Amino acid sequence: MRMSFSKVLRELMKESGTTQMCLAKHIGFSQRAVSKWVNAQSEPTEGAIVACANYFNVSADEMLGFTDYTPKARIEEKQANIDCSSVRDPGLKQLLGAYNSMSEYNKARILAYADFIREEHRKN
Repeated sequence: MRMSFSKVLRELMKESGTTQMCLAKHIGFSQRAVSKWVNAQSEPTEGAIVACANYFNVSADEMLGFTDYTPKARIEEKQANIDCSSVRDPGLKQLLGAYNSMSEYNKARILAYADFIREEHRKN
């Protein structure tokens, strides 16, 4: 069964320890708007959904409940990270650290972009 935006939002906020005021400040919406979304009194705009997804580092599909979201799934996702403890290059270490902090959706986007760049480089 699909979870509602408000339920996903409540769980993400609880898991991360984020308050309504803090979320509102970081995504550029009022605390009242966030409160209405949390309490299912209004539906967020597309921009608000994307802003929330970016803030919590999840996909818009997860925010909307189309992709299963559970704290357990997020924990398993974090365990699937690349071990960069033996990497010596600071730039590569930073890149791997950023990659490890991303949702599966954003990791797939990064890999698709890397393929695009590699193809462009091969053409030149």
